[in-house]
Amino acid sequence: MLVNSRISFSQHSSTTLQFLHRLMRSTQTLPLRILRFLRRDAFSSVIGGEAIRVSIIGIMLMTLVGMQTASAKEPANAFIKQLRADGYFDMTIVYLDRLSSYPGVDDSLLQAVELEKAQVYIDAAVASRSVSDRDDYFAKAESSLSRFLENQSHPRLSEARLQLGKLQMVRGNQLEMLDTISANKEKARQSYVAAAETFQTIVDDLREKLKTMRGQSDDDKIDPGLRDRYRGEFLQAKRNTAEARRLAAMTYADPAKDGRQLLEEAIAEFEDLTKNYDGFVTGALALVNLGQSYDALGQAEKAKDCYLRMLEQPEDDDLREAKFQSATGLIRMAMSESPPNYAAAIERAAVLVQDVRPNEVGLQSLASLKLELAKAYLAKAADKENLKKAETNIAESDGRKLLNEIVKVPGTHLEESQELLRSLGIKVAEVKIPKVEDPKNFDDALEAARQLLQVSETTKQALELIERQGGDGPDLQTQKAELNQQWKNSIVVAIEILKRGITMVDASTDLSQLGEARQILAYLLYQEKQYRDAAAVGSFIAQTLPGTELGQQGGMIALNSFQMLLSEVPEAQIPNLIGRIRDFADSLGDGWPDDSLASAARGIMVQLALRNNEFDRSKELIEEMDAGPERARFERLLGRIYWNASVVAKREGDEGEAEKQLKEADRFLVAGLDGIGNAEIESEVLQAALVLAKVRLRQGKGSQALTVLENASYGPLKRRDEVAAQDDAFRGNLAALELNIVVSQMTSPNADLDALMKRATEVMEKLQATFNDAEGQKRLAGIYAEMATELQSELESTSGEKKTQLIEAFRVFLSRIAATTQNPTRLKWIIQTLVQLGESAMPAKAIKAEGQAAELLSSAVQTSKKLQASGEESSLAIQFQLGRAQRLLGNYKDALDIFTAILTEKPTMLDAQVEAATAYENWALILPDRFKPKAYEAALFGARKGSDNKNILWGWGKISSLANRNQQFEETFFLARYHIALSRFLWGRAAKDPKLFKRAEQDIVQVQALYPDLGGDQHKQKFEALLRQIQKEIGK
Repeated sequence: MLVNSRISFSQHSSTTLQFLHRLMRSTQTLPLRILRFLRRDAFSSVIGGEAIRVSIIGIMLMTLVGMQTASAKEPANAFIKQLRADGYFDMTIVYLDRLSSYPGVDDSLLQAVELEKAQVYIDAAVASRSVSDRDDYFAKAESSLSRFLENQSHPRLSEARLQLGKLQMVRGNQLEMLDTISANKEKARQSYVAAAETFQTIVDDLREKLKTMRGQSDDDKIDPGLRDRYRGEFLQAKRNTAEARRLAAMTYADPAKDGRQLLEEAIAEFEDLTKNYDGFVTGALALVNLGQSYDALGQAEKAKDCYLRMLEQPEDDDLREAKFQSATGLIRMAMSESPPNYAAAIERAAVLVQDVRPNEVGLQSLASLKLELAKAYLAKAADKENLKKAETNIAESDGRKLLNEIVKVPGTHLEESQELLRSLGIKVAEVKIPKVEDPKNFDDALEAARQLLQVSETTKQALELIERQGGDGPDLQTQKAELNQQWKNSIVVAIEILKRGITMVDASTDLSQLGEARQILAYLLYQEKQYRDAAAVGSFIAQTLPGTELGQQGGMIALNSFQMLLSEVPEAQIPNLIGRIRDFADSLGDGWPDDSLASAARGIMVQLALRNNEFDRSKELIEEMDAGPERARFERLLGRIYWNASVVAKREGDEGEAEKQLKEADRFLVAGLDGIGNAEIESEVLQAALVLAKVRLRQGKGSQALTVLENASYGPLKRRDEVAAQDDAFRGNLAALELNIVVSQMTSPNADLDALMKRATEVMEKLQATFNDAEGQKRLAGIYAEMATELQSELESTSGEKKTQLIEAFRVFLSRIAATTQNPTRLKWIIQTLVQLGESAMPAKAIKAEGQAAELLSSAVQTSKKLQASGEESSLAIQFQLGRAQRLLGNYKDALDIFTAILTEKPTMLDAQVEAATAYENWALILPDRFKPKAYEAALFGARKGSDNKNILWGWGKISSLANRNQQFEETFFLARYHIALSRFLWGRAAKDPKLFKRAEQDIVQVQALYPDLGGDQHKQKFEALLRQIQKEIGK
C-alpha cells in the first residue's frame, strides 16, 4: 500500500525504458548484444544530434559542478567513473587532460589516463547516433589504447588489451551490419580475427603471470587482489578469443564449410572453459557459445546437449541471458524437425518466459526467445488435423500475445515479428517518436516542463471523463488511443527537457526554481514507472531541502518509489534496497521529526520489519509513532499478524505460544481500533474488528465478541452493507462468526435458547434475503462454503466437553433449519456443515463414526435426500461431502459409487481419488478374509473400468505418481506413499504372503532414501512406526 502523498498530480502507468527504446529505433544503432558487450545498461537520450546517456545521478552531480569547483582532495577515480557513466564524455576528456594539474591524485590513475580516455571514447561511440562520429570515437579510442600499450610494465596492461579486443569486435560487427556485400563481410572477418589475436595475446600473457603466482602466499610482495583480477581477465579473454573466432566464421555464407577451422578453434577454447572452469560464471556462459558453434557446424546433438546443460545451471542473474539464448537455440532445433516439433519447443521455453523479470523486458535475447516461441505456438495453431479447435485457438492467442509484446521492443527481431502479426490480420502501427528540442537555458526548460505538465493533466482528465461516460465504439476507441498517446508523449518530452535543462544550471540559478524542476521531474519519473530514478531524485530533494514543502513532496515520491521497487526487484537485491530505504527513513526523521513524512517513513520501516518477521522491532517502531490514524493502522496490522501466529501455534500443538500470541493480538487490535478517531471506516478496519471478535471468541468471551461486531463506529455488523457489499468472502466470514458466537452461547448453563435460536435463524434469513435472485444464489453458495470453512477452523481450536457441547448446539440448530427450509442452497450448506461437524466429533484415529458423529453424518445423508427430492442437481463439492459421509459411516459401497460418479465426470479431482482409495483400504478391514486381498489391490492399483478400459478410481500408486509432479501436492504425495506401504503390508497379512511384507518395507526404504525428511515430522513418525511394524512381522 502506498503512503499518502500531498502532491496532487494524477498517477500513470508506462514502461520505464519504452521511450529510450523508441528513440533508438529510428536511428542506426549497434545491436543490443554488442552494446552490452562494451557496457551494460548504457541506454541513450538524444541531445543535439548526439546520443548521450543522462542519468539522474549525473544531473544532480552536474548541478553541483556548476556551483562549485572540485576539491583538490576530490576522489578523482570515482568522479571520472560517475561522469562517464552519466554520459558527460567531453567533460570527462577535459578533466582527464587536466588531471595532472590537480594535487593529491593517485599515481596509478595518472599513469592510466590514456586507458581511461579510451574507455570514454568507447562509451561515446556506443552512445553516438552518427556513423561517422562513432567511427571517429572508435579511432580515438584505438589511438589512446595504442599509446597506453606502449608501457609494457603497467599492471593494467591486460585490461587495455581487453578493451582493444572489444573495440575490434564492435568494429567487426559494425562492418558486418552495414550491408551484405562481400567486401564488408571480409573486413568484418578481419576485424574479428584481429580481435581474437588481441585476446589471445592477453591469454598468453596472463597464463604466464598466473603460473609464476601459483603456490605463492599473499605476502607483502603480492597484491592480494591481483591474482583474482588476473584470473578473471584471463577467463574473460579466453572466452572472447573463442567468440571472436566464432563470429568471424559466421561472416561466411557457409560457415560450416568455409569457416570450419575457425569454428573448430572456437570449440576447443569453449570446451576447455566448460570442462576446466565450470565453477566460474565465465565457464558456465561458454556453454551457450559452445552450443552455437556446434549448431553452426550442423552437429545438432552436441549443440542440444550444450543448450540443455546451460538451462540446468543454477539460478543466477549473470546466467539468465545465456539461458534465454539456449532456449532460443533449442526451439529453433525443435522447429527445424520434420514435421516441426512445436510441443517440445513450447515445453522448453514457456516456463522460462513466464518467469521473466521487469528489468528484462527490453533484452534482445528475450525478444528473440519470445519470437521463436511465438512461431512454435503459431505452428501448433496451424495443426488443425491433430488438435481440437479450442486448442488451436488458444495456441494462436498465446503466439499473438508474445508478438504484441515484442513489437514494442526495438531490435533485430522487429521486422519478422511485425510480418507475423500482419499474417494474423493484425495491423501494426508505426510508433511515432515525440521530437524533443533542446531548451535554450534552464528557465526555458522549466517553463516548457510546466506547460507539458499541464497538458498531461488536462489530457488525463479528458481520458478519465471518457472512461466514466462508458461506451466502446470504434470512434471512441480511436479518440481514447490518441489522447493516451498525447498524454504519454507530454510526460516523456517533459522528462527529457527537464533532464537537459537541469544540466544548464549555474551559480545564478534560482534555487527554489531548481527545487521545483526536480520535484516535477521526480513526479514524472514516477508516472513513467521509472522508480529507481524517481527514488533517486525524490530522496535528493528531501535530503537537500529538509523542512520545506518541496522537500516533503520529494520525500513522498521517494517513499512511494521505494515501495514499488520492493515488489519489482529480484529477491537477491531486496536486502540492499531495504538498507537504502532504512537510511533514507532515518534521514527523514532528522529533517521532519514531527511531520507526517517522518511518520510515513517509519510506517515503511514497520512494513519492512514485518516482512522479515521482526515483530519486536515492529512494536518498537509503532510505539515511536505519534498517536493518530497512521499508528492505529499499523497497530491493527500487527494485531492481525499476531492472530495468524496464534492460529499456526495452535495448529502445531504449542498451546503456550498460541495463548501468548492471542494476548498480543488482542492488545494491538484494541489499540488500533480505539485509535481510529474520525478517520473514514474502510474494509481494512472491518477486517481488524472481525479478527478481534474471533480473538474474543477464542478466549471464551462470546458476549464481548458480539459487542465488537456491533460497535457503532467500526462494528462489521453495522457497516457491512456500506463497506463490504461486494466482498462475499468477508460477508461469509462475518455470518459464520456471528453464527458461531450465537451457537456457542447456547452451551452456557443459563442461556436463553429460544432467543439465541431465533437470532441464529435470523442470520440465515438475512443472508437469504440479501441474495435472493439467481445470481445471488450463486454468490450465496460461496458464502456458505466460507461459513463451513470458518466453522471447521473454530471446531479445531476447541476440545473436550466444550467441543461436544458446541457440536450438539449446531446439530440442534441445523436440524431445525433443515426441517423448515426447502431452499436448495441452504440445504447444501447444511449438508456440508453436518459432514464437517460429524468428522470433528470423531476421535483422532477413528475409521468409522459412532455416537454423536454417526448421528450428524446420518443427518447429512438424510438432508441430501431432501435436496434430491427438490429436483436440484448437486454440485461435485456436495457429492464429495456425501461420499465422505458414507465412507465415515462405513457404507463403503455407497461411498465408492458416489466417488465413481464424481471421477467419471472429473478424473483429476485429487481429493476424491484419495477418498476412494481410502474407502477400499478401510473396507478391506471389515471384509471376510477371502475378499481382503482384492480390496487392498484396488486401494493400491485402482478399480472400476471406464469406457476407455482404464481405471476410473486410480488407487494410491497413480495418486502418488501424479502428485509427485507438482509441488503444491507434496502433502498428498507423502500421504499416498505411506498408504502404498500400509496397503501392501495389510494385503500381505491378509494373503499371508511374506513377499508383500518385503515389498512394503522396500516402499518405505526407497522413499526414505529419496526424501530423508519424509515430508515433515508428522509423516516421518508414521513412516517410521509402520516400518518397525513391518520389520517386526518379517522377523528383523
